[in-house]
Amino acid sequence: MLESDLFTPYEQGHQGVTIERRQMDAPDLGQALQVARRSNQMPDVHSLAGLGAVSPAALVGEGWFQPVGKLADFAGSPIAGQLYDGIHRFNGEIYSFAPFSGRNHDAVPWFNSALLKEAKLDPEDEPATWDDLRAVARRLTKGDVHGMVIPLKDPAYLAALVHRLATTAGAPGPGAVDWATGEYVHDSQPYIDAIEFLVSLQKDKVVHPASASMGPRDARARWAAGQAAIYLWGAWFVGGLRVDEPEAVERGVGVWHIPCPETTRNFVYSPPSPGTFWVSGQSKKAKTAAEVLLAMTTKEFQLKLAAAMDQPPALAEVVKEAEVHPAYRQCVANFQDDVRIGPVPEVGTPGVWQVLAEMRDIHPDLGDIVQSVLTGAKSDVGGQLRRYKDQLSAERERAIKAVKDKKGGQVGLDAWVFANWDREKDYEQRDYASR
Repeated sequence: MLESDLFTPYEQGHQGVTIERRQMDAPDLGQALQVARRSNQMPDVHSLAGLGAVSPAALVGEGWFQPVGKLADFAGSPIAGQLYDGIHRFNGEIYSFAPFSGRNHDAVPWFNSALLKEAKLDPEDEPATWDDLRAVARRLTKGDVHGMVIPLKDPAYLAALVHRLATTAGAPGPGAVDWATGEYVHDSQPYIDAIEFLVSLQKDKVVHPASASMGPRDARARWAAGQAAIYLWGAWFVGGLRVDEPEAVERGVGVWHIPCPETTRNFVYSPPSPGTFWVSGQSKKAKTAAEVLLAMTTKEFQLKLAAAMDQPPALAEVVKEAEVHPAYRQCVANFQDDVRIGPVPEVGTPGVWQVLAEMRDIHPDLGDIVQSVLTGAKSDVGGQLRRYKDQLSAERERAIKAVKDKKGGQVGLDAWVFANWDREKDYEQRDYASR
């Protein structure tokens, strides 16, 4: 799509410009970028795939990129309202932008409409609560067909799923942080309830028995084969099916709102979408590169982006008129109801990225804990979550002190406090100044 809908039109309008693109797996790309930087052979534009958890702010500080805001009018573009300090803008300069919307989540209930019909279930009768979803899954489980599939092999998937479910139970987000105090809340009741809900599905015997050996793509393939009726995943689900398992799309796919524990609905909270492409600090063609990237913010390109049915485009409203599957259109519409943009500590306090970079991974982490519980290795959910939270809190305190000692940083726990956070509203750029 980049080639046909972005590069070719630009080349046709700019004689003498040729754009070449190379796609690589993330680990290979990260290694190639490191080598290219040392030998002054960086591509003009690249993503951050394969560079690990390093913060864009750190890379900006090390001269990896150059600003694009003065080379092309991103500040006057349709996505200008989605540019955030500490994510896309650094020291007042725009370095990147998000072609995708942050208003999305990765726990969308996708269902096989043919299997619902066989079970005499009305797709329009949405399971609004967790108990409703359990009941639907039980009715769908029959013979070789199972109500749900959960890729238990992937701790990262499980962590994301529990985060999303916990927010529907009233937890703040993103980041499992209580914005009133700055404390981590992994051991709070919403997280316990979310894990116990997943356990209840297993007790009901509605989860595909081979789930323990599946990653997300494996689970989608089993769903596409008709072995499971419901799969909780992201907006890109139907786009992936169209490419790899088109017969499943023809058979019938639908989507529901994410269910909540009770009929009272809570929001899911997501951060603003990060920058995707960055112009190298070594580029001699930065202005051309910036102009090409700016074209991604136009309605015309955003329509094409929507048609790919991946993450929702930054201009989510274009999905209404884009050539997309009805289930994808409904999914993006549901996001407008279900998702709010939450605070991000790095935006409010630039030095937070140094603390995050200093922090060491804690294991078992949330995904590991969920996996161990669902595979029967562990049962003390509350105790495991409490230990993880305590270890993570201690590691953050250590990292804060280390940054102060090494770099003279002034970041404290208050960087994670957003007293003016309103659960009902997006936390916007202007809210950071009044926190």
